[in-house]
Amino acid sequence: MRNYFLKNKFLWLTFGVALIVLFYFYHTVLLSPNDFLFSAEGDGIKNYYTYLYHAQYDTQFGHFSGMNYPYYEHVVYTDAHPLFSYLIGLLGLANYGVGILNVLMLLSYPIAAVFIFKIFRHYKVNDWWALAAAVAITFLSPQIFRLTGHFAMSYVFAIPIMWWLLIKSYSTKKWIWSVIISLYMLAFFFTHPYLGIILAFFSIVFWLVNMVKSRKEILPGMVRIFIQTVLPLVLFQGYISMTDVHVDRLSNPAGFFHYYATWNSLIIPHHGPIREITSFFSLKIGEWETWCYIGFPTIVFAVVIGIQMIRMRNEFHLKSFLKKELSLFLIAAYLILLFAFCFPLKYDWLRWVTDLFGPLKQFRILGRFTWIFFYVFTVTCAIGIYRLYQKKQHKAYPILFFTGILFYLLEFAPAHSDNANYMTIAENKFLPEKVDANMNEVIDFVKKENYDAILFLPFQHMSSENIMLLGAHKANYDAFLLSYHTQTPLVNSISSRMSLTESIKVNNYFSPRFIEKELTYDFPEGDRIVVIKNRDLLKPSELVMIWESEQVFENEEFVIFDFDPEKYNSRAPFDRIMTKEKLATFSVGQGWKSDTTDVWFYYESFDDVGLDLPAEHKLGGTGAFRDLKSSWNTIKTFDQNTIPPGDYVIKYWYYLREDRPDPLAVMEAKYVQEDSSAWIAQFDIKQSTLIVEDWCLVEMNFTISPDVAELNVLITGNSSQEPFIIDELLIQRQNDSHLFRKAIKNDNPYVIYDNYWIKENSFE
Repeated sequence: MRNYFLKNKFLWLTFGVALIVLFYFYHTVLLSPNDFLFSAEGDGIKNYYTYLYHAQYDTQFGHFSGMNYPYYEHVVYTDAHPLFSYLIGLLGLANYGVGILNVLMLLSYPIAAVFIFKIFRHYKVNDWWALAAAVAITFLSPQIFRLTGHFAMSYVFAIPIMWWLLIKSYSTKKWIWSVIISLYMLAFFFTHPYLGIILAFFSIVFWLVNMVKSRKEILPGMVRIFIQTVLPLVLFQGYISMTDVHVDRLSNPAGFFHYYATWNSLIIPHHGPIREITSFFSLKIGEWETWCYIGFPTIVFAVVIGIQMIRMRNEFHLKSFLKKELSLFLIAAYLILLFAFCFPLKYDWLRWVTDLFGPLKQFRILGRFTWIFFYVFTVTCAIGIYRLYQKKQHKAYPILFFTGILFYLLEFAPAHSDNANYMTIAENKFLPEKVDANMNEVIDFVKKENYDAILFLPFQHMSSENIMLLGAHKANYDAFLLSYHTQTPLVNSISSRMSLTESIKVNNYFSPRFIEKELTYDFPEGDRIVVIKNRDLLKPSELVMIWESEQVFENEEFVIFDFDPEKYNSRAPFDRIMTKEKLATFSVGQGWKSDTTDVWFYYESFDDVGLDLPAEHKLGGTGAFRDLKSSWNTIKTFDQNTIPPGDYVIKYWYYLREDRPDPLAVMEAKYVQEDSSAWIAQFDIKQSTLIVEDWCLVEMNFTISPDVAELNVLITGNSSQEPFIIDELLIQRQNDSHLFRKAIKNDNPYVIYDNYWIKENSFE
């Protein structure tokens, strides 16, 4: 045992030094890990909730019963650390789950440092150099900010261990290492699919590079790729296919052409002394999802190595320090970096390629793939400086190296200090003793009444991406705590790639009262649903839900209503609309009827635009408006003579299936005298609550003043060049007489009331 410790003393020393650094920044958390939530909002509170609820209450590995009632959700889509949370549940440690998770996330730093040290040792770097570089590189890892929200992706040891395993597989040629890699990768697929696919990319590209290098490696390389990556991926996807009962998940999520890395995200710091300089020159760091700063010392090391390779081309060249398989890893890292840059797929003329590989788009934040490059490149540069020292034996190189290590400290220290301060703000209120009095009263009431589900207002339900309700941070926090402490599922939900069919039914639950609420019929018969609201402001559609509900409890923070889904889904408002339609006997043009001839409106069916579109791309008639999203898309332009001054409402329909409707719908007015323009109305399309089949309604109120020279109907497009389709546009005066007409869509008869499409056989 003594010999073992002596032989591996630097491994233990590396772990110890990294642990000391970790303790310096995070000692408050480490001394009482179960007392704090690293984040109490956004993805952070959701990820704690799904992880704990699954561990505490779910008995099936793949099933998550805490959200999206009555449909629930597959656990893989909830960010619940499914493998880990299930094990915590089996061991009965859910009450300590927050502390265990917090410690594991933080301990991933010293573990990562150990394996980076082992990589340095493999490449014959001096132990002291290896220790210093391993600790510095570890604490600059690009996953720093995942500690405050994306917990399942915060494990900095994931890639270093994978790299070390690939080294062992390459250098020993033993197949046992392929099996170990396969199991390791499978474990990460069931931790977070993103990490699984990142590790898979690393393995695949490395072995492909090796196969290109040597024909003898083609067959063994293909076998290794199969065992290491294909097999765990097939097992993971196979399990999902067999256990996921939710249909209609999004196959084309947004982000693939937006969240890719740039050189700025690699070389512009997010913290540290250089940040002040880059801020002064207004250098953009890029989208935070793509941050992967390699460190100023790494840049200096790379420049020095490059200069010396030119000056000493006969003595010092790539082969002199890229020994063994390091060159293969570096080439693989560069190739993966190109993918993280979305190169060359980001160019318009090549975007069609991604349509041939639909599953690839599921991993829409390409910037995360830069993490592989970070480790390989920083380690390689440190090795290069050490090789220069070996070659020249000049004291300048140790000085340069260890000065660089100190500068790494200056760069990562502010980031970890910010993290540590933020991570100790929120108490762990998943512990019963930490819950405040007002929430405890609500918990006791819900438990006593034995409700089957909670609908919390303000309401959040995301993310099918195409259609979602965004809610509010405080409401989500309250809802998750109440659900966990009462063991009562939420109608609310936050997960990824949700079923579009389920999302439509939930969004439609907040549509006007005359629209039939199909979600009502999916609630199990006899189940009791409680509506709880906090003191946040509610939308009009949410207020309607509680107006006719009986208030049964109130304290300083919360109000509880005994909700009746059948009463809420009453057909009386629908019948009133149908009565109005029968009284509308005056033809007012373009197929519309009203109860008077004194009515002003503008209607555009888009039937004459000349596009040959499939039937599903037309809501009504024979045509629709189709274009590719650019920064600004003009749907319609009106001059000052078309629409007289007054108050108006515009309604048109947006096709949901093409791409997520990220853009805003905008009404823009251009003025006569000032030669200026302004938005006079806007609408977040993805938050529409009125959906007919695959179409959602865009609705905006606006006012035309006498000084308006031009009115533009716009859609922002984020320059994605993805297609979008709209149809059936109607503008009418606010509080004017109602307009009616009839239409048939997919053999279903509709009454169209002020451009609301209502199934004629609703409530039957």
